[in-house]
Amino acid sequence: MADEFPWIQREHVRFRDCDAMGHVNNAVYSTYLEQARIDILGGLEPFILARVEIDFRAELRAGEDVEVRSRCSHLGTKSFELQHQIWASDRLVADAKSVLVGYDYAEGTSVPLTENQRRRLAA
Repeated sequence: MADEFPWIQREHVRFRDCDAMGHVNNAVYSTYLEQARIDILGGLEPFILARVEIDFRAELRAGEDVEVRSRCSHLGTKSFELQHQIWASDRLVADAKSVLVGYDYAEGTSVPLTENQRRRLAA
C-alpha cells in the first residue's frame, strides 16, 4: 500500500502534541500534513492552501512514530489535490485531503501550474 503513496514524511509524536485527554490534539494532524506538503513541494512554491479535510480513524499517543503517506490524486490547471494517509505502526489513524492552488502573492491571484510543477506532482 505504501507503494501507492510515493511521498512519506515521518514524525514522532511529542508529549506537547497531546491534549488533556492524552491523545494527539486534532490541530496537530494539520501540522503533520503541513510538513508533508512542505516535503513534497520543496522549491515548487508558491502555492496557497485552499482546503484540508481530515477523517480521524484511531487515536495517536505520545511516543508513537507516525508516517504521513501522500500522493497527488488530482492535477488541474491551477490547482491540485494531495491525498494523505497517516499511519502509526499498522494502524491507519487518519485519511486526509489537501487542495492547493498556484498563487501569485504579489498580484493576489491564482495562476496556472508550471510545467515543472506538473512534472514533479505527476512523478
